[in-house]
Amino acid sequence: MHPVTQPPPPLDTIVDEPSPLRRNRDYVVLTTGQMFEAVGSGMTGLALLLLAYDVTGSATLAGIVSAGFGLGQFVMGLPAGALVDRWDRKRILILTGVVLGVTMATIPLAAVVWRLTFAQLLMVSIVDGFAAAFVWPAGRAALKSIVPPAQLGQAATVTQARMGVGALVGPAIAGALFAVSRALPFVVNSLLMLAAAVGYRLVGHRLPAPERAPDAPPPHLFRDVRSGLAWVWRTKPVRDMVGVGLLLNLAANGILTVAILALQRDGVPPQALGALESAAGAAAIVGALAASLVLKRVPVGVAAVAVIWLDAALLALMPLSGSPWWVGLLFCATVLTLPTINAGMGAFMMHITPDAMQGRSGSAAGFVSMAMIPLATGAAGVLLEQVGRTGALLVYVVVLGLAGALVSLSRHIRAIPRTDRFAEVPEAA
Repeated sequence: MHPVTQPPPPLDTIVDEPSPLRRNRDYVVLTTGQMFEAVGSGMTGLALLLLAYDVTGSATLAGIVSAGFGLGQFVMGLPAGALVDRWDRKRILILTGVVLGVTMATIPLAAVVWRLTFAQLLMVSIVDGFAAAFVWPAGRAALKSIVPPAQLGQAATVTQARMGVGALVGPAIAGALFAVSRALPFVVNSLLMLAAAVGYRLVGHRLPAPERAPDAPPPHLFRDVRSGLAWVWRTKPVRDMVGVGLLLNLAANGILTVAILALQRDGVPPQALGALESAAGAAAIVGALAASLVLKRVPVGVAAVAVIWLDAALLALMPLSGSPWWVGLLFCATVLTLPTINAGMGAFMMHITPDAMQGRSGSAAGFVSMAMIPLATGAAGVLLEQVGRTGALLVYVVVLGLAGALVSLSRHIRAIPRTDRFAEVPEAA
């Protein structure tokens, strides 16, 4: 069942404007905790990779350690959503912060007391992935409980900016600290995660598990996971948005991987590649800040159609030159626009999803969308070798065009209003 837009209230109806988000204490406290966690997460990937190579001397084993995060997130992704809909969301956020803080602290402890091993680093990476699977759906459910519907779009753009800051600042901090001591990034990371847990603890709003209907069957993990996937499939606006997200992830990650591999093959130094990724991270932050202004003035559906076709046109120009400046310019321009649709559609999905389904629907949607990332990156190298840089890029541009066709043909996405009018749209059944 898809949401039907209700008629607007009479002109003489007086509606109290919600207070600015900066005056919403619980929102500020929650997002501060999320900021600490985002920076810590941004540190973890690079720090673990560097340490794993330092400990093992093997690029293969270091890669396996990095892959542990994705493995943990993949295994726990769907069950975590079902459990988020059973447990107190505030306690979940606090517990994940504590678990991550303690897990990261085991690395400097091992470095002092005994010795670091490949097995320990792999387990840390897997646990990090497990915890991450809980953080996103629990944080999404908490945000909807704390923020009024009319401000969900703005709150979602702040989340996008937070992720951008973590991706930009975290690796830089990790690299600088690792140069001083290989255990130091994990000391700081542990403190950041524990600070995030404290922030979540200070949220005054109650975030209990949704009440189950009296006639509801007893909880069953497999059945709850299946019901989340079924809800996403039968709720047409959500299904269409997940489909668009799947194609976007496939195209964007494929294009980035092909471009980076081609530049590396052409002898571009690693420092330049790192600078390109940092520039993209900065563009994402600027794009998130701009998205807040755009979504107040333009319907989300209109913005989604415009952004995807604009990005397809931009990335179709990438084969014209193999210069890192050209690649960086086009990629930064694309990254600049994506927060608008990520925040707008994400906020709308959050709004129309009932509280009792927040965890399962969020995990199911994220699981399906993120499942394309390994395929995109894995196929990129094969395509680059088989059809060359231009051919590989054009394959992914075609995929991006399919995303544009889907968003243009979906009346459910095209009908999404401005974020300040979300309150007029009822929740999906």
